[in-house]
Amino acid sequence: MADVDYEACRYSVTVRTDDPAVLHMLRGLTQQCESGRFKQIAWGGTGERDWAVADHEVTFRFSAPTDRSRFRSEARRLLPDGSWTELRSDDNDPATRQRS
Repeated sequence: MADVDYEACRYSVTVRTDDPAVLHMLRGLTQQCESGRFKQIAWGGTGERDWAVADHEVTFRFSAPTDRSRFRSEARRLLPDGSWTELRSDDNDPATRQRS
């Protein structure tokens, strides 16, 4: 994947959950909601180990604001209230490579 593919995923949302099962559901929702060609970029760096090190916070990145919006809506629709919390979002927070 080219750097431009990572730079395109710049609409971020950072969430917190204390439940690893919810983390994995959010990762799946990210995959479902991302419209870009390389969907795995959107959830890169959000594995269980990354989540544990980051005090149960992860950042998902989307290639369009509508993808991020859909993620929020679907997470609210499908997951129980209180199982996750949105902490912040940014319109200029591009993804970075997770592997060298």
